[in-house]
Amino acid sequence: MKRAIRKFVSHLNGRNKYLFFMALILICIVALSLSIYVQFFYKYSDTDPFMIGINIGAKKTAEEYDLLKSSFNELFQNNVKINSKELRVRKLENNEEIVYTAYNLVNQDETFYSVDAQIPILNIDSEIAKKINQEIKNEYYNKANSIMRQNEGNTIYKVSYKAYVNSDVLSLVIKASLKEEGKSERVFIQTYNYSFSKEELISLKDLIELKKTTIESVQNSIQTEIKKAYDNAKIIAVEYGNLYERDLSNEMYQVEKTPNYFLTDDGYVYLVYAYGNNDYTNEMDIVIF
Repeated sequence: MKRAIRKFVSHLNGRNKYLFFMALILICIVALSLSIYVQFFYKYSDTDPFMIGINIGAKKTAEEYDLLKSSFNELFQNNVKINSKELRVRKLENNEEIVYTAYNLVNQDETFYSVDAQIPILNIDSEIAKKINQEIKNEYYNKANSIMRQNEGNTIYKVSYKAYVNSDVLSLVIKASLKEEGKSERVFIQTYNYSFSKEELISLKDLIELKKTTIESVQNSIQTEIKKAYDNAKIIAVEYGNLYERDLSNEMYQVEKTPNYFLTDDGYVYLVYAYGNNDYTNEMDIVIF
């Protein structure tokens, strides 16, 4: 290889030799500059070393994943985090973010209710996005308004959200909590994952492929984490009484049946099993890969 390079260079002369060495120097400068940028300045260098715009998430220890889970409620800042150099999308409102707060309902009646609902909209001009927006309005806006019209009991209702853009993928996660007088608090989680290029919702299997892992690996993680939560709940129940009891045979723990999942800008996929979606509880389990 070295001999071939020397032979090639020996055949260069005059202006060609000068241009060759100038090009070589420029390549070295660019490579060095990129290395310095990735090492010290690129925010996602650990999860996107080639700066292709799609983070796949660095592997973490069990303790680090537990820390992410414990910080789950802190995610909901009613904004969008974008990890994409260029977004090509038709917006409904050009001056707004790709996801923004469409309805800010904050109202309180000391006797009957307290409402604090930040309800998002996908600022995307596509049929599926419009359908999603209508679903969100029907679920959260209508619920908040019905509570503000009530004149009996006492209800506390809160809605917040977080959105992420990771290259072609937009993930939106909405959290709602409902506390009705005389009943346990319910916490609801709803997620939407949208492909800009395909203009359609994408599945958990799509995110698994994006993460360059396998369905089997993710399924094993789900079973391990849910069994751990089940065992812990049993132990705690001995001392403090019954907690929410998980049904380990429930099909929602299968990858293809997992109801809620989202991709963060840091390249991690969260699977959220919010039992309050169906029961009066704020219990939930989170699996991250």
